[in-house]
Amino acid sequence: MRTKLAVALLPLMLGAETASAPPAAPAQDVRFVTLGTNSGPIPNPERAEPANLLKVGDRNILIDAGDGAAWQLAKAGVHLPEIHTIFISHLHFDHTGGLFALISQRYQMLEPSPLAIYGPPGTKALVDDLVAAIMASSMGGNNMRAFMPGDPAANLHVTELTDGAEVALGDVKVKAVRNTHYVATPGGDAPDALSFAYRFDTPHRSVVFTGDTGPSEAVEQLAKGADLLVAEVMDPDISLVSIFADNPDTPMMIRDMIADHFRREHLSPQEVGEMARRAGVKQLVLTHDAIPDDDIPAARETIAKYYAGPFAFANDLDSF
Repeated sequence: MRTKLAVALLPLMLGAETASAPPAAPAQDVRFVTLGTNSGPIPNPERAEPANLLKVGDRNILIDAGDGAAWQLAKAGVHLPEIHTIFISHLHFDHTGGLFALISQRYQMLEPSPLAIYGPPGTKALVDDLVAAIMASSMGGNNMRAFMPGDPAANLHVTELTDGAEVALGDVKVKAVRNTHYVATPGGDAPDALSFAYRFDTPHRSVVFTGDTGPSEAVEQLAKGADLLVAEVMDPDISLVSIFADNPDTPMMIRDMIADHFRREHLSPQEVGEMARRAGVKQLVLTHDAIPDDDIPAARETIAKYYAGPFAFANDLDSF
């Protein structure tokens, strides 16, 4: 007992300077903002096209850039010159449609700062073609920008990633993992047909973004122990009924392809719940939401059967 007491009093006997530990570094504010939560390329008056903002301290990282991403950033209080890094999960149009505006508006504003764009194979060709479109619209006397110095490609740096690639952005570590969004797509098994999920590890928080994916052990492993899992969600049965009601003459072969895509290349509420539980994530956010509002309560009940942690269906401009 005396020994324990002496050990306990030792720091006091040595003085406060010896006893006190160095102050811990303040935790950075980490926020994930769902700029656009729509699912698929069909315009939705309630939801913008897929785009997300990860804020780590004063660093702003754009994740996917669907149509209207620049407009949604403005609503979130972020100016385009404050975006220096973009990660593209895959090259479907609903996730890349806003890149032209982002790049061209920076060029129009004479923004000199560098912009790093990371994505799957094909990202470089996409950006090159967007730059060519900017040049075409700047020719002749129809645009004052044509008479000013500068090349729209001068400050763009594109890096095409491979499965398992890692990127260091200061104290933010990023890992890209191939998901299963192309598993039912003809040619989707080609080595360069890549769709990514991303993990962002900061000194104090970890965020995993599934991108568009079906069930995936690789994504599940990527999400192990994450503070926040941001996942897509779709009820394939509801979506198929809706699509074929609007397009009753769809040939059976096309119907089968669409059904296969929905069931194997996207996540149902049950699959999302199972992934979140097995990965042991602390919080779950659902985006790229293809479930009608009236069916959200049933989807909530399904997810809650498999995942006991807190979760939310995101709306545009929600912050987590």
